Amino acid sequence: MNDTLARTLASSLEFLQSLAHDSVRPEEAQQRLRFLQASSPGLKLDLLWEEEAYDQFVHYDVLLHLDTGGTVSLSFCPDRAVPWPLRGVHRWNDADLLRVNHTVMRMDQAIGCLDLIWNEDRIISRLINVCIIQEELEQNPLELSDAELQHTMDAFRRAHRLYKAEDTFRWMERQGMTQDKLERLVADEAIVGKLRDKITAGRIEDYFEQHRANFDSACIARIDYPDAESAEQALSQIRCGQADFYEAAQRQAVAAAVRSGEASSHLFSVVRRGPPGAEWKTALFSAVPGQVISPVRNGDSYALVRVLSFTPACLDEPTRRVIQKILFAEWLEERRQTATIEWFWGNTNQTSPTENSR
Repeated sequence: MNDTLARTLASSLEFLQSLAHDSVRPEEAQQRLRFLQASSPGLKLDLLWEEEAYDQFVHYDVLLHLDTGGTVSLSFCPDRAVPWPLRGVHRWNDADLLRVNHTVMRMDQAIGCLDLIWNEDRIISRLINVCIIQEELEQNPLELSDAELQHTMDAFRRAHRLYKAEDTFRWMERQGMTQDKLERLVADEAIVGKLRDKITAGRIEDYFEQHRANFDSACIARIDYPDAESAEQALSQIRCGQADFYEAAQRQAVAAAVRSGEASSHLFSVVRRGPPGAEWKTALFSAVPGQVISPVRNGDSYALVRVLSFTPACLDEPTRRVIQKILFAEWLEERRQTATIEWFWGNTNQTSPTENSR
C-alpha cells in the first residue's frame, strides 16, 4: 500500500465519521467530499448514500478508484445504526409499493404493468436522461440561490394551478409528498434549468442562423375529421362554394362534441416549419394565405388546414427557449450514445441495444 492510498483511507474514515457525527445531509456531504478529493491527488473518489425512511438517517460509503485498477469501498456505521451488510436483508413487506384501501400493490406487479410501455422510447430515454443529468451535476455542481428557488417554486405552483396555500397542501396530500420533498423536487427542476443554460450558453445565436427557416411560423385554422373520406368531401364542398370553411368547422365541432361529450378548442393554432421531412408542412408553407390545403393526417384523424398568415423567423424569447431544448436534447443524446446502460428489470434484450448501441 503506497503512502497516498494509506493517507486517503485514513482521511476517508475520518470523513465518514464526521458525516455520521454531524448528521450531514447528502448535499453538504458532497460539498465536503470535494475538499477530501482535493487532498487526494491521483485517486478518484465517489460518495454513495442510503437513507432510512423511518428516521431519515443517512448511511454513507466512499469509493476510492485506484489508478492501478480496482476500487476500494469504505463505510462507517455508528452505534445503534444498521451495518452496511445487513442493509441488503429485506423484510417481507419491503417489496410493497402501494396500498389502496385494503389492497396492496407489490413492486413486481407494478413492474409488470410498466413492461407494457417498454416500447415507448420517450419514457426509456427520460429515465436514462435523469441518470445522465445527475451524473453531470455530481461532477460539476451548480449553486442555486434562494431567489432562483423561489422563482421556480412560483412557476411550479402556477403550472399546477396551486394559487392558494390550501391548494398546495391538498396537492401534496394527493401526491403523498411532504414539504421537504416538494422543495427538493422544485430545486431539482431549477438546477436542471441552470444546467440547460450552461450547456447551451453562446450556442443559441449560431444555431438560429444555421436553421433560421425552420423557425418560420404559420397561423392556421384546422378542422379535424375522423377519416380521410369525410375530410375530402368537406374540402370539395368548400372549394366549390357549397360550404364556408368556418361553418364547416362549427358543424364538425358540434358533431365531435355529440360523439365524445366534450367540446373541441383546437380551431386556431401556430405551427413552426421545423426540419425538412413532414410533407404536409411543405405543402402548408408553399400555400398562400386563405388557401385550404388537402387533408393531412393528424394522429388518428384527418385535418383540413386553412392558412391564415405567415411570420418570418426571429430570435425572440419563445424561439430561444425552443432552441435551448433542441440543443440540450442533442447533448443528452450524445451522452446516451456513449453511456454504459444496464437495465435491472424489464426486457433488457429489447431495450438495451436501442439505447446502448455504439
